[in-house]
Amino acid sequence: MSSAEAQEKSPAAAAAEEQVAEPVAEEMQATEAEDELTQLRREVEELREKNLRVLADAQNSAKRAQREKQESLRFAEADFARELLVILDDLERTQESARTATDVQAVGDGVRIVYEHFLKVLRQQGVEPIEAAGKAFDPDLHQAMMQQPSDEHPAGTVIQELARGYKMHERVLRATRVVVSSGPAESSEGGGKE
Repeated sequence: MSSAEAQEKSPAAAAAEEQVAEPVAEEMQATEAEDELTQLRREVEELREKNLRVLADAQNSAKRAQREKQESLRFAEADFARELLVILDDLERTQESARTATDVQAVGDGVRIVYEHFLKVLRQQGVEPIEAAGKAFDPDLHQAMMQQPSDEHPAGTVIQELARGYKMHERVLRATRVVVSSGPAESSEGGGKE
């Protein structure tokens, strides 16, 4: 074979070899792609399962927290009720002593002690009375039941509490029912000159 023939066959042989090599390379690439796709699918499935476990854990934690919150509230109410029962016991003893007492002062002292104990229990629960007498009328804290003229208090000042109001942790439970000054009374004389 001459060198020219060898040169002619070489490109042909090279083309033939390329044709044989292309399917093999494509087959190898396809196999690698399938392996990679299989690996990616496996990773996606693992992540999906992991995500489902995390979601289930989060839901279980939320349910557990809700149950614990409800239990805490229920037991908090039970503690408050136990404190009130002690006051009820005191009231019953005071009532019994009032039936047989000859000393009114002793009964009055018993009522005062029960009252102070009751206020203490309320304070422990965050319940405080709203002070109103002598203060400026505040519609967020006071409920005006009537207005009354007053020479001693300027208009808009609370001059009397009819029913005490209470707040719990800065929130009004019941507004104080009050009488509000309308200012000095106007004279009954016509006020005009003759």
